[in-house]
Amino acid sequence: MQKKTPKKVIIQLIKDDLRHQHTVLGLNLLGFDHENGMLDISRSVFSLMGLNLNDRRLDHLTDEYCDRAYHVTEIAFNDNESFERLATEIYNWLALELKKYLKQLSKS
Repeated sequence: MQKKTPKKVIIQLIKDDLRHQHTVLGLNLLGFDHENGMLDISRSVFSLMGLNLNDRRLDHLTDEYCDRAYHVTEIAFNDNESFERLATEIYNWLALELKKYLKQLSKS
């Protein structure tokens, strides 16, 4: 059986993803267009949390994650508190989505 990844580790991964997105989006705004700049850490986060992205019922997660993560553009790069808050909000949302997903699985 797979050992559960601690919440703190997942939040740190989300925070790292947000910081990377912040940098890439900033560079894009300055004219350094790099379309392959996203690391797509979110897929790893989904997997660590037990969300199976191969299940069509979870297709919406990637888009919603990007929508939520886009708020990173409103944060100053050195505002650690805001990065932590946004990462925690995203984690809490994913935890709620996991509960909904597990409930759907138990019904089918």
